[in-house]
Amino acid sequence: MAMLNIADKIVLTGLGLRVRSFLLFIGLQSLITFIVISLVDPYTSVATETWIRGIGVGVLWGFGSPVILWSLSREEVSRITPISQSHPLLAVIFAVIFLGESLSVMESVAAALAIGGVLLAALKLSGTGDRITISSTVGILLVAVAVVAVAQTLLKTVTDDLSFWQALGLRSAGMAFVLIPMNMRPDIASELIRFARGRKQLAALAIDVGFATVAMSLITFAIANGPLSLTSAIVGTTPLIVFFLSVLLSWKTPLPLEETLTTGVVTQKLVAAALVVSGLVMIALV
Repeated sequence: MAMLNIADKIVLTGLGLRVRSFLLFIGLQSLITFIVISLVDPYTSVATETWIRGIGVGVLWGFGSPVILWSLSREEVSRITPISQSHPLLAVIFAVIFLGESLSVMESVAAALAIGGVLLAALKLSGTGDRITISSTVGILLVAVAVVAVAQTLLKTVTDDLSFWQALGLRSAGMAFVLIPMNMRPDIASELIRFARGRKQLAALAIDVGFATVAMSLITFAIANGPLSLTSAIVGTTPLIVFFLSVLLSWKTPLPLEETLTTGVVTQKLVAAALVVSGLVMIALV
């Protein structure tokens, strides 16, 4: 997931592909994934209700992912990732608000750490460090994170009834159902075709597809074969990995990640990522 976030950032800002063209590409990729899985592992004797839940997971992800990608195109990947990966925290908050559940002391501490990390990641320091602002994308991004939180929880119920490949296929079908009609316009399709003609650009798309396929396959497999809490804890470490990778790649390579590497900003993003990861891991394992 960390490498996928970085690859998305490079494609969107470094190589200049518009968000909607990239979303069309993801929709087409998702459709192909569904078709391949349907041929290899057919959906025989699958209940209609399971189909609805499986495709519903993809539909929710199809609505949430455009906002996350839009945020990546506007902000630094190491700033956005702690916020975009905070969906386990929202699941806990939803349980308290809507289900009347109470939090233990450890869960309260974990939630406070994660919330503090998200808020710290949202703050932007001026170059001189004398002015602090809140990123304008944070509010919309949090809505998308809430949608993804619901989708990931629903995915667990789907993997209880289907093989992880079939669950992955239905999720892909749902994403294609949303992303292709939303972005299938002549100008968007033409831009995607022009972009893919470049050797470097095509290689970047191929790498991104590889990361996306491997990441979602492994996450779906983990959810299907293990406790959701442990999977969430492991996935929750993504912000910290993204931080170290983005700083290293921006510092040591010419990759266009557009990361600010001043001491104050780097320290801020490291602390934010560490707080979010600490809180998410505690929430998932308590």
